Amino acid sequence: MSSALLELLNSTSPVANLFNSIPGVYYFAKNVKGEFIDGSQSFAKLMGAPSVEDLKGKTDFDFSPDFLAKAFQKDDIKVFESGESIYDKVELVPSTSGALDWLCTTKVPVIGDDGKVDGLLGVARLIQDSDTVYVNQPEMKVIVAYLRENFSDKVTMSEVAKVAGISVSKQERLFKKVFGITPLMYLHKIRLTAACARLRDTQDDLADIAVECGFNDQTNMTRAFRLELKITPLKYRKRFGGVSA
Repeated sequence: MSSALLELLNSTSPVANLFNSIPGVYYFAKNVKGEFIDGSQSFAKLMGAPSVEDLKGKTDFDFSPDFLAKAFQKDDIKVFESGESIYDKVELVPSTSGALDWLCTTKVPVIGDDGKVDGLLGVARLIQDSDTVYVNQPEMKVIVAYLRENFSDKVTMSEVAKVAGISVSKQERLFKKVFGITPLMYLHKIRLTAACARLRDTQDDLADIAVECGFNDQTNMTRAFRLELKITPLKYRKRFGGVSA
């Protein structure tokens, strides 16, 4: 890795100070082995490491369940092998308690002094939906409240837009602006979050959970879990069941 970059990547650098001062935003750096070589203190805390030094030399597999670490590794390898960046990839990831968070991640290759890719830099941010984001978008608050109250039913985006008194196209634009995702993706997250809570906190049948959380049947719920969380509902229950949020 270039000497200039190594000089820049240290816990007291302006880069680290910058990212440590931005709530909900994290940065990290990896070598081609997938090992962390730097990161913000906030990222170390997110991963469950006491400090940045405790993060260094370790990989995602040291901090995340295998099904998540494999997904992160797959993206890393794509950057290393292609030399191309991954921008604003939005993905649902379970926290250590099993609750779901949206992460928006960007990974860019680092070119060494020999002209080859020998690492990557990454930035991730949490996509949050606290009341503060609705201050200038009152329609969004109406939409989100409606989705949260009706997620177990069949909901169409035209129906939701009508409740807020706006067009479907404006609804799409608002969600992209506020959350960086579509309203349908947001509805999907609500359903997955509800299903995850039931899987963690109850022993209800998977088929019942699927219907009550808006997935129609167990097959659709399993498909959604595999696609979004890279894990089946049953394996999710075994991994996170009984863990306090």
